[in-house]
Amino acid sequence: MTPRMSEPEYGVLEEPRTVSEAIYRKLRSDIIWGILAPGAPLRSDELRRNYDVGISPLREALSRLASERLVISSGQRGFRVSPIGDAAVVDITQTRLVIECAALERSIAEGDVAWETRVVATHHALSRVPFPTSQGADAEVWTRRHKAFHMALLSACHSEWQIHLADLLFDQAERFRILRAVKTAAAGKRRDPAKEHQEIVDAVLDRDVERSVAALRSHYRVTMEMALEALAPSAEEAAQ
Repeated sequence: MTPRMSEPEYGVLEEPRTVSEAIYRKLRSDIIWGILAPGAPLRSDELRRNYDVGISPLREALSRLASERLVISSGQRGFRVSPIGDAAVVDITQTRLVIECAALERSIAEGDVAWETRVVATHHALSRVPFPTSQGADAEVWTRRHKAFHMALLSACHSEWQIHLADLLFDQAERFRILRAVKTAAAGKRRDPAKEHQEIVDAVLDRDVERSVAALRSHYRVTMEMALEALAPSAEEAAQ
């Protein structure tokens, strides 16, 4: 199954058509950027007041977020934001690598010129947007283009399940990618994701499976290691 590469994949999202869609997007963005903290309870009355939304669209949005495992249903106690911990970061990263490395190998073996064109086009679109370190419209554009690029790499694997699982895990990983980006930016630490993406593209277009998989593994593992570092308590926090 080839992911749809429509115009919204390369730019700003279309305006939401329903109240439920609008609140879903706002809650999702606030969860991913940590405005709603990992593990925080999502109390209906507070959400309705803070987001100025009715109960029906709110419930629909929360159910959708629960299906993506960005929030957790606590039975009679309602919903809370899914926590982020070291074990989850490692588990998600390792699972992504199992699925995406297999899908990438198959895409390289079976992808045609149209697949190469998708990879090049999505990479070019991504390269035109600066790496975000704060929430906002530009960050949403970068995130969509980043996902479009990574899904394009896998899009010739001819496996609906691999595509579906990669898509789901990408959204999970986005939370700790942003956590890492914000905290390392504040600490003055640098990495060059554009260079990492270029290395993946170069290897893929050369149809070099070993180098492509190695570049993808390195790309994800750097994110994992920096996320684990960001999750570790500071000396001041540890003292407290």
